[in-house]
Amino acid sequence: MPRVDVLVVGAGPAGSVAAREFKRQAPALDVLLVERDRAVGSPVRCAEGVGDAGLREFAVPEGADWTLRRISRVIFLAPDGTEVKVAERDVGWVLDRTRFDAHLAAEAGSEGAEIWVGSEVTGLNRNGDGWHASITTPRGEEMVEARLVVGADGVESMVGRWAGIDTRVRSRDMESCAQYVVHEIEFDPDAIYLHFGDAVAPGGYAWVFPRGVGVANVGLGVVALKAGQRSAREWLDQYMADRFPDGIVTGYTVGGVISAPTLRTTFTDGVLIAGDAAHMINPLSGGGIINAMKAGRLAAEVATKALASGDVSAGALETYHKRWMRLLGDDHVRYNRIKEALEELPDSFYNELAVTLNDIPTRKRTLGRIFAKALVRHPALLPVVARFFI
Repeated sequence: MPRVDVLVVGAGPAGSVAAREFKRQAPALDVLLVERDRAVGSPVRCAEGVGDAGLREFAVPEGADWTLRRISRVIFLAPDGTEVKVAERDVGWVLDRTRFDAHLAAEAGSEGAEIWVGSEVTGLNRNGDGWHASITTPRGEEMVEARLVVGADGVESMVGRWAGIDTRVRSRDMESCAQYVVHEIEFDPDAIYLHFGDAVAPGGYAWVFPRGVGVANVGLGVVALKAGQRSAREWLDQYMADRFPDGIVTGYTVGGVISAPTLRTTFTDGVLIAGDAAHMINPLSGGGIINAMKAGRLAAEVATKALASGDVSAGALETYHKRWMRLLGDDHVRYNRIKEALEELPDSFYNELAVTLNDIPTRKRTLGRIFAKALVRHPALLPVVARFFI
């Protein structure tokens, strides 16, 4: 039976960064990165947008073949379609996730991690001081023994469940999403659009993320409990008919996004879970790429020391969860409260707010001022918003 020091399940941003960092910090470690799909980064299951500052912690975007578009503006749309442009700044990038994820995995491989693609972990069992993983590979069934396992296997994570971690998601915290790649539509190619409203995407929002001039990812997420009997794709078809009736669709993806704070427990004996698998997603925006990479890096930092000491017990790995909560997890708890408060506000509130905001000169229209105006109209938001925006 092959034995490795670290088995990383899932070659998304969390898993690939974790594998890379394990090898950078402790080159002697045997690290195996396993990816279920036949190609890392495919299929794409997100809008592909990231913030500039967070991305630069892990890669340089200028000139990279995995970037599609630099974004300098954010445009919010009220339910009635009124646009509110936020002051220009370095907002972020739209990535080519197929190439970006492959880039991260290739970096892990260049550092010495072994990568198996088209290989699915189908079971995980505790055995003494390690774990036995059953893996279905193109070569057949394999059994691998690992001292430590990092579960970075996405929202449908099985690693956490097999390890005894409660990964359940409340129905109200799961958004169904659908997205099209749409050509020959008109929009500002340097801006991302976020469109709110119960008639647009109940419980969530619609988005337009540019891939180039006239080409964009157009999608939305809805909370199933609020979406009636319509699927996310049906809501998206309606949105397309209303906003881009002449757009040419060349691709689509569907999936689920967890809109809840980090799991209460992200570790156990010899196991850490990271990224979407641990619900490390911003509940307010649904963004998770940068969070996943930060979690992968943190997992490697903590677990490398634990492996060196010969103690990968839950007690030794608990530091990972505590550090994550200080880094972003505690903020996500508060963002979730903001999200829940905003969900209770009627569409009329946002329509009226948009009119008020457009009276502010664009150059002064920052997120802080937007939320300040919202508080004037709805003071009940103050307890959950003040810490972040005032």
